[in-house]
Amino acid sequence: MITIDCREIESYKHELAVFVADWIGAIPTMKLHEFVLSPIEDEHLDTEKIVKGIREFLASLGETANFAVLPKDEIVLIKSLSNRTFVREKQSESLFTCTHCGYVTQYEGLLQTHMNLHYL
Repeated sequence: MITIDCREIESYKHELAVFVADWIGAIPTMKLHEFVLSPIEDEHLDTEKIVKGIREFLASLGETANFAVLPKDEIVLIKSLSNRTFVREKQSESLFTCTHCGYVTQYEGLLQTHMNLHYL
């Protein structure tokens, strides 16, 4: 089992766990500020392959220059080089309401389809 410490990239912990688990073929277990990768069978998990998977994930976010991936024994630490925590920008959660009947949805396309049904 290998532990990945995600304190400085906490808002992407779940996506990172899924990406790396798929990358190496392991089972992720979520913890408070980290996740643990366990082998599916009695295989050995390659730390270098895990580090490469984490770097690929950071590259997909465009953040390879801002974070170091430091493996040590059974722990992989993701450390910010600029001493800042990486926080995801929240998308606005808007709701769309039908002016005819009050139907509410979070998808604009679904509302447009619903509105067209009023005119059939």
